[in-house]
Amino acid sequence: MNANKILIVDDIATNRKLLRQMLLKMGEYEIVEAANGKEAISVFDAENPGLILMDINMPEMDGMQSTAAIKKIAGERYIPIIFVTALTAESALSNALAAGGDDFISKPYDVEVLKSKINAHLRIRELNEQLTAKNTELSGVNQQLVHEQDLIEHFFKSALQQSYLDQKFINYHMSSMSAFNGDIFLVGRSPKGGLYVVMGDFTGHGLTAAMGTLPVAMIFFEMVSKSAAVADIARELNRQLFKLMPTSMFFAATILELNSQGNMLTVWMGGMPECYLLGNEGALKNEISSQHMPLGILDDLGFDSQVEIHNVEKNDQLYLYSDGIIEADKADGEMFGSERLKDVLISCKDNRIENVLSELNAFVGSSNRNDDITLVELSCHEVPAAEVQAEVVAADNTLLPWTMKFELSSDDMRNRKPVEETAEILGALPALRKHKEMIATLLSEIYFNALDYSILGLDNIEKDNAQQFEEYYKIRDEKLRVLEGASIKLDFACATSDEQQQLTIRITDNGKGYKGHDIDLSEDKLHGRGLDIIRSFCESVKFSNEGRTLELIYGL
Repeated sequence: MNANKILIVDDIATNRKLLRQMLLKMGEYEIVEAANGKEAISVFDAENPGLILMDINMPEMDGMQSTAAIKKIAGERYIPIIFVTALTAESALSNALAAGGDDFISKPYDVEVLKSKINAHLRIRELNEQLTAKNTELSGVNQQLVHEQDLIEHFFKSALQQSYLDQKFINYHMSSMSAFNGDIFLVGRSPKGGLYVVMGDFTGHGLTAAMGTLPVAMIFFEMVSKSAAVADIARELNRQLFKLMPTSMFFAATILELNSQGNMLTVWMGGMPECYLLGNEGALKNEISSQHMPLGILDDLGFDSQVEIHNVEKNDQLYLYSDGIIEADKADGEMFGSERLKDVLISCKDNRIENVLSELNAFVGSSNRNDDITLVELSCHEVPAAEVQAEVVAADNTLLPWTMKFELSSDDMRNRKPVEETAEILGALPALRKHKEMIATLLSEIYFNALDYSILGLDNIEKDNAQQFEEYYKIRDEKLRVLEGASIKLDFACATSDEQQQLTIRITDNGKGYKGHDIDLSEDKLHGRGLDIIRSFCESVKFSNEGRTLELIYGL
């Protein structure tokens, strides 16, 4: 559309000539003409003007019919149409505007009035175009956010689904103040017997807080499968979160193990509210308080992994909760508080979680909740060993070696979901099934690194706030839309090396290469902390081919 192009529609040539002369004196407009309404439609299609001056009474097709047709063709685009008419009857003018006209000016023309109306409607058209463009940009950003939210939600649900939630041992309630829960609650059963629990609260709420779910779940379940000590689990979680998470984000957590006999609790607590141990008859036997800083704040040297040991008896019940319960407040600012929570737990003989939630809802009333809520009841019983399902492997207990290759074109990058599709294929293999989420994470980091930085050249664009992210996604979409001749190759190889089963992932692109490929990887910050995430889970990470090839070795 040419904003300075104006279409004059009038069946009288002298009228068109007069208007043309007046417009040329007003400004630098490009003028096109039509002698009737039918011709106006054809000229509009061919010339795409930014504004139309339309006569009403014309042969073949009058101005009202032509206006209705043009507005239909324009769709959601705003094309101002000003009727230029000698009609004075209010009914005639009303019908003209009802046909789709945006304004009118009476003959004979008042030059200043005509100029003012043209300028006003061109300004409205310009603002309308800016709004449409902004909405398009926001739609693109929203689609990206929805995709990222879906991914985090998948990880969150997958982590919870892995938990051992036998009601003989575990009863719980979780609710969030937004689409995602910043609280985490995971339960694992040891192959040697015993029950492990991690319950915690990341700083913040919603998507940002929920992003911590993946590394916590991966580390927790992996260490539970090895029957690791609670102190070792706490130390490893702290080490990885300190390395991966921004300094403003940490994880207040309770990590505990109920032994296989069901008579001993090993507890590490950092930054969480105290938990309550109640006896079989409901009496309060112990309050276990936090002795440590939250996870992810201290480096490994300064971290204290010391645990507490508590003897318990059969049918004792331990209650853990997030601070969203005790900090819930009424409109006047009064908080629910730990003493009120403790009184409710002690006063009830059964259905304690339901009673706490009922008291909490009655206390808060119609006030808005200001935090995520988690309440967990752990019942002490003997815990049988977990059933360990062996992977289907070759007779000598090693994987049959295999390779797999994919090559992605520009159209694939533009129109498909390579990470999801590839992860789905690999995750279907028996040996890789339990590693599916981790492989998807690794693929996502290395694929978008290759696409965004090496191929699209977006490595110099800052993304520190919402406006910068919006601009980033706008530029990314524009570059991806016109991308041609790009190639990304993904090579996978599974083999056994030194009695260690390994998956090698190699990604090669034909772009300019990652500019930080030749520096110390320990100081590199690929896509935020993406490379740190990759290195923390892989045995080897190395660039080659001037930064166009990245190879990972992941232990199975």
